[in-house]
Amino acid sequence: DPLPFWKEYQSKFPCLSLIARRLFPIPVTSAAVERSFSAAGLTITERRSSLDPSTVSDILLVRSIQNILEHKPNFFSLIVLS
Repeated sequence: DPLPFWKEYQSKFPCLSLIARRLFPIPVTSAAVERSFSAAGLTITERRSSLDPSTVSDILLVRSIQNILEHKPNFFSLIVLS
């Protein structure tokens, strides 16, 4: 379970810890997988069929983050506890 690891190291890696603690609890569903395949299909076209798999992965990651920020602009904001 990666969550205890990130809780332990949150002072050393505050930004990474926040991202990990926000993303790891998201449940995996078939709908999300279907959306990912759909997005990949829209990314890899005839003109872009020779894209390196890591490039496709990077494009999909950026699109996912954009989508998250459109719906929840403060998703990656640091929580400051007083």
